[in-house]
Amino acid sequence: MMDLNQFYEWQRKGKHRFVRIELGSPGNRDEFIIWVYDFGLGIGQRVNSVEEIDLESTLEARERREYEELKEKFEG
Repeated sequence: MMDLNQFYEWQRKGKHRFVRIELGSPGNRDEFIIWVYDFGLGIGQRVNSVEEIDLESTLEARERREYEELKEKFEG
């Protein structure tokens, strides 16, 4: 059984953090979705455990993709 208190503690450690936990859906009653988001960073991530949360790396990867797209656009 997963300890959901770990997500509560993660959320409390940051001023702008948010956690959404969804249990079940019309098509799959066993579905379990955890979404974490940091409004300060402007980035979120779907995870299965607190240990998977790495919003900074997710943000860096997004910024790198945007940079490469802009570089290609303006430098050809």
